[in-house]
Amino acid sequence: MTPRYSSFLAVLMAAAPLAVSAQGLGDAAAAVMPQAVSIKIGTGATAKTVSQTSVPFVFVLPLTSRFNVDLATAFASSDVSVNGKSVSSISGLTDTQVRANLTLGNDAVVFTIGANLPTGQYQIATDKADAAGQIGNDFLIFPTSSYGSGLSTTGGVAVARTLGTWNFGLAGSFRKSTEFDAYTSTDGSTKQVLTFTPADEVRARIGADRSIGDGRLALGVTYSTFGSDVLSNTTYSTGDRFIGQGSLYYPVGGADVYLSGWGLYRAKGQQYLGEAPSETVANGAAAVGFRAGSWYIEPNIEARSWQVDGYKAGLLGNGGVRLRYTTGAFTFMPSATYHVGTLYTLGGGETFDVTGWRASVMLRLH
Repeated sequence: MTPRYSSFLAVLMAAAPLAVSAQGLGDAAAAVMPQAVSIKIGTGATAKTVSQTSVPFVFVLPLTSRFNVDLATAFASSDVSVNGKSVSSISGLTDTQVRANLTLGNDAVVFTIGANLPTGQYQIATDKADAAGQIGNDFLIFPTSSYGSGLSTTGGVAVARTLGTWNFGLAGSFRKSTEFDAYTSTDGSTKQVLTFTPADEVRARIGADRSIGDGRLALGVTYSTFGSDVLSNTTYSTGDRFIGQGSLYYPVGGADVYLSGWGLYRAKGQQYLGEAPSETVANGAAAVGFRAGSWYIEPNIEARSWQVDGYKAGLLGNGGVRLRYTTGAFTFMPSATYHVGTLYTLGGGETFDVTGWRASVMLRLH
């Protein structure tokens, strides 16, 4: 999963199951999840704070019991400040994703076709470039990591099958991207527009899950390979990506225990005018959920490590709580998390303290 879709997907996964057996406009589902994040890097007068407020929105329309269409977009405002003073900021709509899904057989085959529509921010000026660039980080993970990636189309197919006590799934997709004007720079009276063509992407995923007593285990691996990016007639290629995910749910007494983890490995590649070193991010999380009256309460902890080119690059610990309240066709899900960690200079030397917080509220109508 590419980072720029993570916020949309989180909302979509909450809304989509509600429409599985429904059909028609009256059975549509919608969700919105306002999120705010603030990450402070360093201490003292040189400390940099990267903040973002993002409002993703998703709408799922089941046209029939086997064919549905979903739409997702967001409004985001990002800011970089030093010593309390804003030095770069950018606000506006992001791109819009439209997707159609057709299910065949006994939910065993799903065909998907989608498009990324360029409704976001383009020709980003120099004074906005820092804010636009800081949010695209696989380690700190901002809700919206890109304001625009150009017009692209994606087609895919997924197949599921049960073998013994296991359910297996295999999926593949191809994304075709087009050129767009990405940045503007001004040198005196001369204005230069930099065009960018994102690489095409081929993605494959295999997943499996099974019951374990009263609980459930789920595992998955995603592989992505890319063609060449082109920026102003300069060609370069990002490294292939591997993402592994696993989760275990098990009820214990009157509580629900959740254990999960994911890992990202990006192979060595090229970036604009230089080499892109390999990168590894590993994340583990634990949560316990229980009911208190009409509320479902889920305190959680999380630990994340980051390596770049074999060197330790960052450590991050998160602690927070998620709540859920449902009444009729409305679900209210607030959450809050505090971050503390360290970023390291590659190869040793200077370190930077990291502190921050994030808060979100999911509102779902189904």
